[in-house]
Amino acid sequence: MKKRVMLIALLSCKLAVAEQSTIDITLNQCLNQADTTLALMQCQDTATQQWDAEMNAQYSALMKKLSGEPREKLRIAQRAWLRYREAWLAVSRSQLNTQGTFGPVALATQSTALVRNQTLQL
Repeated sequence: MKKRVMLIALLSCKLAVAEQSTIDITLNQCLNQADTTLALMQCQDTATQQWDAEMNAQYSALMKKLSGEPREKLRIAQRAWLRYREAWLAVSRSQLNTQGTFGPVALATQSTALVRNQTLQL
């Protein structure tokens, strides 16, 4: 189990940018305390939900600032990203389902990373 926690921690560190958000800090604390596969998944799921809420807030704020063509381009880009995310996770899910109990944790980690990175791009 400790090897898994270390792998998740390394994956989370790879996601780090110049500054760490409170979501990242909370996620790392949660992962450090997780002692089961289910707990690891719950940590990632919570972080994904938090990043998703932040992404939606950032998107809404940008949509309020923009008008005309830039606003429409942002709408199109975000919708395309949402389709990309679902497609990517579907492919990953099909590959990771054969990886035993660690597969779902890796998938949850990917989901968190995708949403986090998109939030930071907005």
